[in-house]
Amino acid sequence: MSEPETPLHAPPNEQLDLSKIKELDEDDMMDLDLVSESENPDSRNSSSKPEFKRPFAEDETMYDNIDDFKPRVNVGSPFNSNTDIGQLRSSQHLRKPRGRLSLSQQSKFISYLDEQLMNIQRKFVQSRGLNTENGYSGLTPLLQDLKSVIDFIWYSIDGTTPNTEKLLTEDVSEVSIEQFDGSRSTYFGQTAYLMRVGDDIMDYTEKFDLGQLGLSEQENVIPKLFKLLFILDHIFARLLDGTIPGRTKMNLTDAVRMRAIAERTRTRLTRYLSQKQVHGYHYEVSKIYEESLERCGG
Repeated sequence: MSEPETPLHAPPNEQLDLSKIKELDEDDMMDLDLVSESENPDSRNSSSKPEFKRPFAEDETMYDNIDDFKPRVNVGSPFNSNTDIGQLRSSQHLRKPRGRLSLSQQSKFISYLDEQLMNIQRKFVQSRGLNTENGYSGLTPLLQDLKSVIDFIWYSIDGTTPNTEKLLTEDVSEVSIEQFDGSRSTYFGQTAYLMRVGDDIMDYTEKFDLGQLGLSEQENVIPKLFKLLFILDHIFARLLDGTIPGRTKMNLTDAVRMRAIAERTRTRLTRYLSQKQVHGYHYEVSKIYEESLERCGG
């Protein structure tokens, strides 16, 4: 088998004749595309991929503007149009806290609440198509019925505030526990019903399509939803602080359950408003159960 011939090499110490080296012409130099880094320092970091910039459309709708993060719900306005806020603020001084209900009264209290909550559930089911004439015509009357239940529960605890709209005008952090020194306890487990209402709010709300309402209708319904949640937040914060007659505090089991409801409500309402294309309530969403979660370490 023949071996390949060894290529010729220049002998040692032989001088190289540079005149015989063929130079590259201009076309060959252009094909090599050689660019000095000193002439173009950005060449070493340049990418072969073309730069793509998203075209800007003048009519493009942008939602996350600064106005969306400003308060839109006037918590000082009445929940119902026939409520006199001024009268509510002065009515507390006309009443004195009562003691705890007797066992027979507690039994009637529980029966009444069960009946009211069942009526709300029945009307809600009827509004889903079974009997629309006897069901809820929208979310607003349902929220009003839930608020009536909350009013009744809170009055059994506080004994001085039959209308919880008054709580919206108060700073819960300014309610001193010392003012309840020597008072008789009125608490017998009402937290369970308050949490039941709080847990039901989103279950009911998500079944209504607020996105189909006009702007004026949305501005009437949505503030009521937030106000109801703010009222519950105030009540839960008071129960966690023990700023109620008898200075009774919410137990740890109820606090854990309440925190789960609060966190779940914040997440679900945010997702619901986004799905229904309802924008501009970022501030109110951030305030949902804020006081209660702060006391739970949330």
